[in-house]
Amino acid sequence: MKKTRFEYKFTFIYLLLGLLWILFSDRMIGSMITDHDYLTRLQTYKGWFYVILTAILFFHILRKHLVKLRTAEKKAVESDRLKTAFLQNISHEIRTPMNGIIGFSSLLGENGLTEEQKKEYVAYIIQSANRLLDLVNQILDISLIETGNITVNNRPASLNALLKDVFSQWHTMIKEDVELKMSCGLPDHSDSMVTDEYKLKQVLNNLVGNAVKFTEKGHVHFGYAIKGNEIEFFVKDTGIGIDRRFHADIFQRFRKAEPSSSKIYEGAGLGLAICHSNLELMNGKINLESEPGHGSLFRFALPYKPAKTLPPKDSIASKVPETASLKGVNILVAEDEILNYKYIEDLLAGTGVNLISAVNGSQAVNYCRDHNDVHLVLMDIRMPVMDGLEATRRIKELRPELPVIAQSAYIEKDRQPQVREAGFDDFLFKPFLKEELMDAIAGFLYKRETGFFGTDQ
Repeated sequence: MKKTRFEYKFTFIYLLLGLLWILFSDRMIGSMITDHDYLTRLQTYKGWFYVILTAILFFHILRKHLVKLRTAEKKAVESDRLKTAFLQNISHEIRTPMNGIIGFSSLLGENGLTEEQKKEYVAYIIQSANRLLDLVNQILDISLIETGNITVNNRPASLNALLKDVFSQWHTMIKEDVELKMSCGLPDHSDSMVTDEYKLKQVLNNLVGNAVKFTEKGHVHFGYAIKGNEIEFFVKDTGIGIDRRFHADIFQRFRKAEPSSSKIYEGAGLGLAICHSNLELMNGKINLESEPGHGSLFRFALPYKPAKTLPPKDSIASKVPETASLKGVNILVAEDEILNYKYIEDLLAGTGVNLISAVNGSQAVNYCRDHNDVHLVLMDIRMPVMDGLEATRRIKELRPELPVIAQSAYIEKDRQPQVREAGFDDFLFKPFLKEELMDAIAGFLYKRETGFFGTDQ
Protein backbone atom coordinates (compact mmCIF):
# COMPACT_ATOMS: atom_id res chain seq x y z
CA MET A 1 0.00 0.00 0.00
CA LYS A 2 2.81 2.43 0.89
CA LYS A 3 4.60 1.54 -2.33
CA THR A 4 1.44 2.21 -4.37
CA ARG A 5 0.92 5.60 -2.72
CA PHE A 6 4.53 6.52 -3.51
CA GLU A 7 4.01 5.65 -7.19
CA TYR A 8 0.93 7.87 -7.39
CA LYS A 9 2.76 10.76 -5.70
CA PHE A 10 5.70 10.34 -8.04
CA THR A 11 3.40 10.38 -11.10
CA PHE A 12 1.62 13.50 -9.87
CA ILE A 13 4.91 15.33 -9.26
CA TYR A 14 6.14 14.20 -12.68
CA LEU A 15 3.04 15.58 -14.43
CA LEU A 16 3.25 18.83 -12.47
CA LEU A 17 6.90 19.35 -13.41
CA GLY A 18 6.07 18.49 -17.04
CA LEU A 19 3.28 21.08 -17.09
CA LEU A 20 5.58 23.72 -15.63
CA TRP A 21 8.22 22.81 -18.23
CA ILE A 22 5.73 23.22 -21.09
CA LEU A 23 4.54 26.59 -19.78
CA PHE A 24 7.84 28.24 -18.98
CA SER A 25 10.54 26.44 -20.96
CA ASP A 26 9.68 28.34 -24.19
CA ARG A 27 10.48 31.69 -22.56
CA MET A 28 13.77 30.39 -21.13
CA ILE A 29 14.89 28.82 -24.40
CA GLY A 30 13.59 31.78 -26.50
CA SER A 31 15.76 34.20 -24.53
CA MET A 32 18.86 32.14 -25.47
CA ILE A 33 18.05 31.00 -29.07
CA THR A 34 17.18 33.45 -31.87
CA ASP A 35 16.66 30.87 -34.67
CA HIS A 36 12.87 30.45 -34.76
CA ASP A 37 12.96 27.33 -37.00
CA TYR A 38 15.32 25.55 -34.62
CA LEU A 39 13.19 26.66 -31.71
CA THR A 40 10.05 25.18 -33.35
CA ARG A 41 11.78 21.82 -33.99
CA LEU A 42 13.08 21.75 -30.41
CA GLN A 43 9.61 22.38 -29.03
CA THR A 44 8.21 19.56 -31.21
CA TYR A 45 10.87 17.07 -30.03
CA LYS A 46 10.31 18.19 -26.45
CA GLY A 47 6.58 17.53 -26.71
CA TRP A 48 7.03 14.08 -28.25
CA PHE A 49 9.65 13.16 -25.63
CA TYR A 50 7.29 14.15 -22.85
CA VAL A 51 4.35 12.21 -24.39
CA ILE A 52 6.41 9.04 -24.92
CA LEU A 53 7.95 9.17 -21.45
CA THR A 54 4.51 9.67 -19.89
CA ALA A 55 3.10 6.73 -21.87
CA ILE A 56 5.96 4.46 -20.75
CA LEU A 57 5.49 5.47 -17.13
CA PHE A 58 1.73 4.85 -17.17
CA PHE A 59 2.17 1.54 -19.03
CA HIS A 60 4.65 0.35 -16.39
CA ILE A 61 2.32 1.28 -13.50
CA LEU A 62 -0.72 -0.24 -15.23
CA ARG A 63 1.06 -3.52 -16.00
CA LYS A 64 2.32 -3.77 -12.42
CA HIS A 65 -1.18 -3.35 -11.00
CA LEU A 66 -2.67 -5.80 -13.50
CA VAL A 67 -0.14 -8.41 -12.37
CA LYS A 68 -1.12 -7.76 -8.76
CA LEU A 69 -4.81 -8.11 -9.62
CA ARG A 70 -4.24 -11.40 -11.46
CA THR A 71 -2.16 -12.74 -8.55
CA ALA A 72 -4.84 -11.73 -6.05
CA GLU A 73 -7.51 -13.36 -8.22
CA LYS A 74 -5.54 -16.62 -8.41
CA LYS A 75 -5.05 -16.61 -4.65
CA ALA A 76 -8.77 -16.00 -4.07
CA VAL A 77 -9.73 -18.86 -6.42
CA GLU A 78 -7.18 -21.18 -4.77
CA SER A 79 -8.39 -20.15 -1.31
CA ASP A 80 -12.00 -20.90 -2.26
CA ARG A 81 -10.96 -24.26 -3.71
CA LEU A 82 -9.02 -25.18 -0.57
CA LYS A 83 -11.84 -24.13 1.75
CA THR A 84 -14.36 -26.12 -0.30
CA ALA A 85 -12.12 -29.19 -0.14
CA PHE A 86 -11.60 -28.55 3.56
CA LEU A 87 -15.34 -28.39 4.25
CA GLN A 88 -15.89 -31.62 2.30
CA ASN A 89 -13.13 -33.28 4.30
CA ILE A 90 -14.53 -31.91 7.57
CA SER A 91 -17.93 -33.38 6.72
CA HIS A 92 -16.28 -36.78 6.36
CA GLU A 93 -14.23 -36.36 9.54
CA ILE A 94 -17.36 -35.43 11.55
CA ARG A 95 -19.71 -38.07 10.16
CA THR A 96 -17.25 -40.94 10.56
CA PRO A 97 -16.90 -40.74 14.38
CA MET A 98 -20.56 -39.74 14.71
CA ASN A 99 -21.46 -42.96 12.89
CA GLY A 100 -19.44 -44.90 15.45
CA ILE A 101 -20.98 -43.06 18.41
CA ILE A 102 -24.60 -43.34 17.25
CA GLY A 103 -24.20 -46.84 15.82
CA PHE A 104 -22.57 -48.50 18.81
CA SER A 105 -24.81 -46.57 21.24
CA SER A 106 -27.87 -48.08 19.54
CA LEU A 107 -26.26 -51.55 19.64
CA LEU A 108 -25.78 -51.21 23.40
CA GLY A 109 -29.57 -51.11 23.79
CA GLU A 110 -30.05 -54.53 22.22
CA ASN A 111 -30.75 -57.61 24.31
CA GLY A 112 -28.47 -60.61 24.61
CA LEU A 113 -25.14 -58.76 24.58
CA THR A 114 -22.29 -60.28 26.54
CA GLU A 115 -20.24 -58.20 28.96
CA GLU A 116 -17.28 -58.45 26.59
CA GLN A 117 -19.36 -57.06 23.72
CA LYS A 118 -20.63 -54.20 25.89
CA LYS A 119 -17.09 -53.26 26.89
CA GLU A 120 -15.99 -53.42 23.25
CA TYR A 121 -18.84 -51.14 22.13
CA VAL A 122 -18.14 -48.66 24.93
CA ALA A 123 -14.46 -48.57 23.90
CA TYR A 124 -15.47 -47.84 20.28
CA ILE A 125 -17.80 -45.04 21.44
CA ILE A 126 -15.07 -43.45 23.57
CA GLN A 127 -12.55 -43.76 20.72
CA SER A 128 -14.97 -42.10 18.26
CA ALA A 129 -15.87 -39.37 20.76
CA ASN A 130 -12.20 -38.55 21.38
CA ARG A 131 -11.58 -38.36 17.64
CA LEU A 132 -14.52 -35.98 17.25
CA LEU A 133 -13.33 -33.90 20.21
CA ASP A 134 -9.84 -33.58 18.68
CA LEU A 135 -11.42 -32.32 15.46
CA VAL A 136 -13.56 -29.76 17.31
CA ASN A 137 -10.52 -28.51 19.23
CA GLN A 138 -8.52 -28.12 16.01
CA ILE A 139 -11.33 -26.17 14.33
CA LEU A 140 -11.64 -23.88 17.36
CA ASP A 141 -7.86 -23.36 17.49
CA ILE A 142 -7.61 -22.52 13.79
CA SER A 143 -10.51 -20.06 14.10
CA LEU A 144 -8.73 -18.31 16.98
CA ILE A 145 -5.56 -18.13 14.88
CA GLU A 146 -7.48 -16.77 11.88
CA THR A 147 -9.04 -13.98 13.97
CA GLY A 148 -5.83 -13.24 15.90
CA ASN A 149 -7.56 -13.87 19.24
CA ILE A 150 -4.80 -16.03 20.64
CA THR A 151 -2.08 -15.12 23.12
CA VAL A 152 0.96 -16.72 24.74
CA ASN A 153 0.72 -17.53 28.45
CA ASN A 154 4.24 -18.25 29.67
CA ARG A 155 4.66 -19.87 33.07
CA PRO A 156 7.00 -22.45 34.66
CA ALA A 157 6.44 -25.97 33.33
CA SER A 158 8.09 -29.36 33.79
CA LEU A 159 9.39 -30.52 30.41
CA ASN A 160 9.85 -34.17 31.39
CA ALA A 161 6.35 -34.34 32.85
CA LEU A 162 4.98 -32.80 29.66
CA LEU A 163 6.79 -35.35 27.47
CA LYS A 164 5.58 -38.20 29.70
CA ASP A 165 2.01 -36.98 29.24
CA VAL A 166 2.48 -37.03 25.46
CA PHE A 167 4.05 -40.50 25.65
CA SER A 168 1.22 -41.90 27.78
CA GLN A 169 -1.36 -40.49 25.37
CA TRP A 170 0.11 -42.18 22.29
CA HIS A 171 1.83 -45.36 23.45
CA THR A 172 -1.49 -47.25 23.60
CA MET A 173 -2.35 -46.17 20.04
CA ILE A 174 0.95 -47.23 18.51
CA LYS A 175 0.82 -50.04 15.94
CA GLU A 176 2.11 -53.49 16.81
CA ASP A 177 5.29 -53.24 14.70
CA VAL A 178 6.14 -49.71 15.84
CA GLU A 179 8.13 -48.68 18.93
CA LEU A 180 7.51 -45.33 20.64
CA LYS A 181 10.65 -43.84 22.21
CA MET A 182 11.18 -40.70 24.29
CA SER A 183 14.38 -38.80 25.13
CA CYS A 184 14.66 -36.12 27.83
CA GLY A 185 17.65 -33.78 27.70
CA LEU A 186 17.46 -32.77 31.38
CA PRO A 187 17.09 -34.69 34.65
CA ASP A 188 13.75 -34.46 36.45
CA HIS A 189 15.13 -32.22 39.22
CA SER A 190 16.13 -29.45 36.77
CA ASP A 191 13.73 -29.79 33.84
CA SER A 192 11.58 -26.70 34.46
CA MET A 193 11.45 -23.81 31.98
CA VAL A 194 9.22 -20.82 31.32
CA THR A 195 6.98 -21.53 28.33
CA ASP A 196 3.38 -21.82 27.20
CA GLU A 197 2.79 -25.39 28.38
CA TYR A 198 -0.56 -25.79 26.61
CA LYS A 199 0.74 -24.69 23.19
CA LEU A 200 3.98 -26.68 23.51
CA LYS A 201 2.05 -29.81 24.44
CA GLN A 202 -0.34 -29.20 21.55
CA VAL A 203 2.56 -28.95 19.08
CA LEU A 204 4.16 -32.16 20.35
CA ASN A 205 0.83 -34.01 20.40
CA ASN A 206 0.15 -33.01 16.79
CA LEU A 207 3.62 -34.01 15.59
CA VAL A 208 3.75 -37.29 17.52
CA GLY A 209 0.15 -38.07 16.54
CA ASN A 210 1.00 -37.59 12.85
CA ALA A 211 4.11 -39.76 13.23
CA VAL A 212 2.08 -42.53 14.90
CA LYS A 213 -0.58 -42.28 12.18
CA PHE A 214 1.82 -42.45 9.22
CA THR A 215 4.25 -45.08 10.59
CA GLU A 216 3.38 -48.72 9.90
CA LYS A 217 6.70 -50.26 10.95
CA GLY A 218 9.85 -49.14 12.78
CA HIS A 219 9.82 -46.45 15.44
CA VAL A 220 8.59 -43.02 16.47
CA HIS A 221 11.14 -41.13 18.55
CA PHE A 222 10.62 -37.72 20.17
CA GLY A 223 12.41 -35.61 22.76
CA TYR A 224 14.49 -32.50 23.32
CA ALA A 225 18.05 -31.28 23.89
CA ILE A 226 19.57 -28.04 25.18
CA LYS A 227 21.65 -26.16 22.60
CA GLY A 228 23.10 -22.95 24.02
CA ASN A 229 20.33 -20.46 24.69
CA GLU A 230 17.79 -22.60 22.88
CA ILE A 231 15.99 -25.86 23.49
CA GLU A 232 15.48 -28.03 20.41
CA PHE A 233 12.62 -30.50 20.21
CA PHE A 234 12.44 -33.27 17.63
CA VAL A 235 9.97 -35.88 16.38
CA LYS A 236 11.44 -38.57 14.14
CA ASP A 237 9.66 -41.49 12.50
CA THR A 238 10.23 -44.25 9.96
CA GLY A 239 6.90 -43.64 8.23
CA ILE A 240 5.89 -43.00 4.62
CA GLY A 241 7.74 -39.69 4.35
CA ILE A 242 6.76 -36.50 2.53
CA ASP A 243 7.79 -35.39 -0.95
CA ARG A 244 9.86 -32.18 -1.03
CA ARG A 245 7.22 -30.53 -3.21
CA PHE A 246 4.83 -30.53 -0.26
CA HIS A 247 7.22 -29.46 2.52
CA ALA A 248 6.04 -25.84 2.51
CA ASP A 249 2.38 -26.58 1.72
CA ILE A 250 1.66 -28.85 4.68
CA PHE A 251 2.25 -26.00 7.16
CA GLN A 252 -0.40 -23.85 5.48
CA ARG A 253 -4.03 -23.77 6.58
CA PHE A 254 -6.51 -26.03 4.76
CA ARG A 255 -3.69 -27.94 3.02
CA LYS A 256 -2.65 -31.57 3.24
CA ALA A 257 0.12 -33.60 1.61
CA GLU A 258 -0.43 -35.84 -1.40
CA PRO A 259 -4.07 -36.59 -2.13
CA SER A 260 -3.18 -40.30 -2.34
CA SER A 261 -2.11 -40.39 1.32
CA SER A 262 -5.08 -38.27 2.36
CA LYS A 263 -7.44 -40.97 1.13
CA ILE A 264 -5.70 -43.63 3.21
CA TYR A 265 -5.11 -41.74 6.45
CA GLU A 266 -7.75 -39.85 8.40
CA GLY A 267 -7.35 -36.22 9.48
CA ALA A 268 -8.55 -32.72 8.72
CA GLY A 269 -5.15 -31.34 7.72
CA LEU A 270 -5.11 -28.64 10.42
CA GLY A 271 -2.55 -30.04 12.87
CA LEU A 272 0.64 -28.79 11.21
CA ALA A 273 -0.87 -25.37 10.47
CA ILE A 274 -1.67 -25.04 14.19
CA CYS A 275 1.89 -26.15 15.05
CA HIS A 276 3.37 -23.53 12.73
CA SER A 277 1.17 -20.72 14.11
CA ASN A 278 1.78 -21.68 17.74
CA LEU A 279 5.54 -21.75 17.25
CA GLU A 280 5.49 -18.37 15.53
CA LEU A 281 3.73 -16.93 18.59
CA MET A 282 6.35 -18.57 20.85
CA ASN A 283 9.29 -17.17 18.80
CA GLY A 284 10.09 -20.58 17.38
CA LYS A 285 10.40 -22.05 13.90
CA ILE A 286 9.71 -25.55 12.66
CA ASN A 287 11.86 -27.41 10.10
CA LEU A 288 11.16 -30.58 8.17
CA GLU A 289 13.53 -33.17 6.70
CA SER A 290 11.75 -35.91 4.80
CA GLU A 291 11.71 -38.02 1.66
CA PRO A 292 9.13 -40.54 0.48
CA GLY A 293 9.83 -43.96 1.96
CA HIS A 294 12.50 -42.67 4.37
CA GLY A 295 10.44 -41.25 7.23
CA SER A 296 10.32 -37.70 8.54
CA LEU A 297 12.18 -35.54 11.03
CA PHE A 298 10.47 -32.46 12.47
CA ARG A 299 12.59 -30.09 14.56
CA PHE A 300 11.77 -26.82 16.26
CA ALA A 301 13.74 -24.60 18.64
CA LEU A 302 12.45 -22.29 21.38
CA PRO A 303 14.23 -19.81 23.66
CA TYR A 304 15.44 -21.68 26.75
CA LYS A 305 14.44 -19.89 29.95
CA PRO A 306 15.10 -22.09 32.98
CA ALA A 307 12.69 -21.86 35.91
CA LYS A 308 12.69 -23.01 39.50
CA THR A 309 12.12 -26.73 39.91
CA LEU A 310 8.44 -27.56 40.21
CA PRO A 311 7.08 -30.16 42.62
CA PRO A 312 6.09 -33.46 40.99
CA LYS A 313 2.63 -33.38 39.46
CA ASP A 314 1.30 -36.37 41.39
CA SER A 315 -2.45 -36.54 41.38
CA ILE A 316 -3.85 -35.93 44.84
CA ALA A 317 -6.95 -37.80 43.81
CA SER A 318 -4.84 -40.88 43.01
CA LYS A 319 -3.80 -40.96 46.68
CA VAL A 320 -7.41 -41.06 47.82
CA PRO A 321 -8.59 -44.63 48.36
CA GLU A 322 -11.60 -45.78 46.36
CA THR A 323 -13.48 -46.26 49.63
CA ALA A 324 -12.86 -42.63 50.63
CA SER A 325 -15.95 -40.57 51.23
CA LEU A 326 -16.98 -36.99 50.73
CA LYS A 327 -19.54 -37.41 53.45
CA GLY A 328 -20.47 -34.08 54.95
CA VAL A 329 -19.06 -32.08 52.04
CA ASN A 330 -21.49 -29.61 50.46
CA ILE A 331 -20.68 -28.73 46.85
CA LEU A 332 -22.68 -26.08 45.03
CA VAL A 333 -22.92 -26.84 41.29
CA ALA A 334 -23.83 -23.75 39.24
CA GLU A 335 -24.85 -25.27 35.90
CA ASP A 336 -27.75 -24.39 33.59
CA GLU A 337 -27.55 -27.59 31.51
CA ILE A 338 -29.44 -30.45 33.18
CA LEU A 339 -27.36 -33.14 31.43
CA ASN A 340 -24.12 -31.62 32.69
CA TYR A 341 -25.45 -31.50 36.25
CA LYS A 342 -26.62 -35.11 35.96
CA TYR A 343 -23.15 -36.11 34.74
CA ILE A 344 -21.46 -34.52 37.77
CA GLU A 345 -24.07 -36.09 40.05
CA ASP A 346 -23.36 -39.57 38.68
CA LEU A 347 -19.58 -39.04 38.81
CA LEU A 348 -19.79 -38.25 42.52
CA ALA A 349 -22.38 -40.92 43.32
CA GLY A 350 -21.31 -43.10 46.21
CA THR A 351 -18.85 -40.56 47.65
CA GLY A 352 -21.33 -39.20 50.19
CA VAL A 353 -21.19 -35.64 48.82
CA ASN A 354 -24.19 -33.33 49.13
CA LEU A 355 -24.81 -31.54 45.83
CA ILE A 356 -26.74 -28.29 45.63
CA SER A 357 -27.96 -27.08 42.23
CA ALA A 358 -28.03 -23.51 40.94
CA VAL A 359 -29.18 -22.88 37.36
CA ASN A 360 -27.58 -19.42 37.03
CA GLY A 361 -24.96 -17.21 38.62
CA SER A 362 -27.47 -15.16 40.58
CA GLN A 363 -28.84 -18.23 42.36
CA ALA A 364 -25.29 -19.33 43.20
CA VAL A 365 -24.45 -15.94 44.75
CA ASN A 366 -27.68 -15.88 46.77
CA TYR A 367 -27.15 -19.40 48.09
CA CYS A 368 -23.55 -18.70 49.16
CA ARG A 369 -24.73 -15.52 50.89
CA ASP A 370 -27.50 -17.33 52.82
CA HIS A 371 -25.64 -20.58 53.61
CA ASN A 372 -22.23 -20.76 55.25
CA ASP A 373 -21.99 -24.54 54.98
CA VAL A 374 -20.93 -24.60 51.31
CA HIS A 375 -17.43 -26.10 51.11
CA LEU A 376 -16.74 -25.77 47.36
CA VAL A 377 -18.38 -24.33 44.22
CA LEU A 378 -18.29 -25.80 40.70
CA MET A 379 -19.11 -22.80 38.52
CA ASP A 380 -20.06 -22.87 34.84
CA ILE A 381 -18.87 -19.80 32.92
CA ARG A 382 -21.71 -19.17 30.49
CA MET A 383 -25.09 -19.04 32.23
CA PRO A 384 -28.27 -16.96 31.95
CA VAL A 385 -29.15 -14.03 34.27
CA MET A 386 -25.56 -13.76 35.58
CA ASP A 387 -22.48 -15.43 34.09
CA GLY A 388 -19.93 -17.38 36.09
CA LEU A 389 -17.27 -14.66 36.01
CA GLU A 390 -19.48 -12.05 37.68
CA ALA A 391 -20.96 -14.61 40.08
CA THR A 392 -17.49 -15.67 41.21
CA ARG A 393 -16.41 -12.06 41.81
CA ARG A 394 -19.43 -11.54 44.07
CA ILE A 395 -18.97 -14.86 45.90
CA LYS A 396 -15.32 -14.01 46.58
CA GLU A 397 -16.41 -10.67 48.02
CA LEU A 398 -18.73 -12.52 50.42
CA ARG A 399 -16.43 -15.48 51.18
CA PRO A 400 -12.85 -15.03 49.94
CA GLU A 401 -11.75 -18.39 51.39
CA LEU A 402 -14.40 -20.45 49.53
CA PRO A 403 -12.81 -22.46 46.64
CA VAL A 404 -14.50 -21.87 43.30
CA ILE A 405 -13.64 -24.14 40.37
CA ALA A 406 -14.54 -23.02 36.84
CA GLN A 407 -15.95 -25.68 34.56
CA SER A 408 -16.87 -24.66 31.04
CA ALA A 409 -16.82 -25.61 27.38
CA TYR A 410 -17.33 -21.99 26.32
CA ILE A 411 -13.94 -20.37 26.92
CA GLU A 412 -10.70 -21.55 25.42
CA LYS A 413 -7.67 -22.47 27.49
CA ASP A 414 -5.85 -19.34 26.34
CA ARG A 415 -8.28 -17.27 28.45
CA GLN A 416 -7.52 -19.05 31.72
CA PRO A 417 -5.71 -15.94 33.06
CA GLN A 418 -9.04 -14.05 32.79
CA VAL A 419 -10.65 -16.84 34.77
CA ARG A 420 -8.09 -16.48 37.53
CA GLU A 421 -8.51 -12.70 37.57
CA ALA A 422 -12.20 -13.24 38.26
CA GLY A 423 -11.24 -15.15 41.40
CA PHE A 424 -11.44 -18.79 40.33
CA ASP A 425 -9.09 -21.16 42.14
CA ASP A 426 -8.93 -23.81 39.44
CA PHE A 427 -10.28 -24.66 35.99
CA LEU A 428 -11.93 -27.76 34.48
CA PHE A 429 -12.18 -27.76 30.70
CA LYS A 430 -15.21 -29.65 29.39
CA PRO A 431 -15.45 -32.49 28.68
CA PHE A 432 -13.67 -33.75 31.81
CA LEU A 433 -13.31 -37.23 33.26
CA LYS A 434 -13.99 -38.49 36.76
CA GLU A 435 -10.28 -38.50 37.64
CA GLU A 436 -9.98 -34.82 36.64
CA LEU A 437 -13.01 -33.82 38.69
CA MET A 438 -11.86 -35.78 41.74
CA ASP A 439 -8.36 -34.36 41.36
CA ALA A 440 -9.72 -30.79 41.36
CA ILE A 441 -11.94 -31.40 44.39
CA ALA A 442 -9.25 -33.29 46.29
CA GLY A 443 -6.77 -30.48 45.73
CA PHE A 444 -8.85 -28.21 47.96
CA LEU A 445 -10.44 -30.64 50.41
CA TYR A 446 -8.29 -33.71 50.94
CA LYS A 447 -5.62 -32.23 53.20
CA ARG A 448 -7.81 -29.77 55.07
CA GLU A 449 -7.82 -30.03 58.82
CA THR A 450 -11.60 -30.41 58.84
CA GLY A 451 -11.08 -33.91 57.44
CA PHE A 452 -13.78 -33.86 54.83
CA PHE A 453 -12.35 -37.00 53.25
CA GLY A 454 -13.04 -39.68 55.76
CA THR A 455 -14.64 -43.07 55.99
CA ASP A 456 -18.29 -43.80 56.03
CA GLN A 457 -19.73 -43.70 59.48
